[in-house]
Amino acid sequence: MKSLLLLTPLLLALPTTSLFILLPLYVYPGTSASAWNNATAAIAAYPKVQWQVIVNPNSGPGTTGYPTDQNFITGIAKLNSYPNVQTLGYVDTANTNRAYSAVTSDISVYAKWTSYTKANISIAGIFFDDVNNTASSAVNTYMHNASAYAYATVPSDVTPVVFNPGALAPTQLFSYCDTMVEFENPFSSYKNDTTIATIPSAYRDQSAILVYSTPATANVKSLVHTMALDGIEAVYFGADCCYDTFPAAFLTQLAAAVQAG
Repeated sequence: MKSLLLLTPLLLALPTTSLFILLPLYVYPGTSASAWNNATAAIAAYPKVQWQVIVNPNSGPGTTGYPTDQNFITGIAKLNSYPNVQTLGYVDTANTNRAYSAVTSDISVYAKWTSYTKANISIAGIFFDDVNNTASSAVNTYMHNASAYAYATVPSDVTPVVFNPGALAPTQLFSYCDTMVEFENPFSSYKNDTTIATIPSAYRDQSAILVYSTPATANVKSLVHTMALDGIEAVYFGADCCYDTFPAAFLTQLAAAVQAG
């Protein structure tokens, strides 16, 4: 069991490529998880590509313990059936304005999913959203404690922890997570090398870039290749603004680009 005093995260050694896909799968799964079919098809088609898939049943896990919606159970179990997938539970921090007890409660609920006996809906790690990127001791303490609780509570061999400030974070926060989302903006704001250059080079191997509202004409292969060369850890290019549509063409193009490196 991981200690609450653990300060250094487990830096994941991904077995095939250093760049992986961080997929915010926020859309409702639909009947028999049919709305997630494009995602699972791309995952199956590119088994050498590593995926961390964020699931978000109710702005978090909800308060009922195990999921009561069979569609979520079906979808999460299917994701967990792929060896190249780690599922992450969504937890909102509201820029550290959310009560810490509510954050730990969400983590504890996700952790209990491993004991569900009818399907494998266990969660491998935690995705902390709306992380405050202010350099302050209060933010450091809040996020350090939250991540330490996740490492200690989620029953996973690796327990990946992701922070999402959506913008450049104080470097101190990198000590408390495996991956930091350093950019989350529309495609129109993404400037390739120029954007990557804003991320401190020593932290790029812990940094993710999430780009939404990507036009179909975008050269995702070239953009991903630049990220791979510059040592970025994780990526996602989405078609819409809100992570609730997942066209097959976008996902397969992204997976192919990440596999090519």
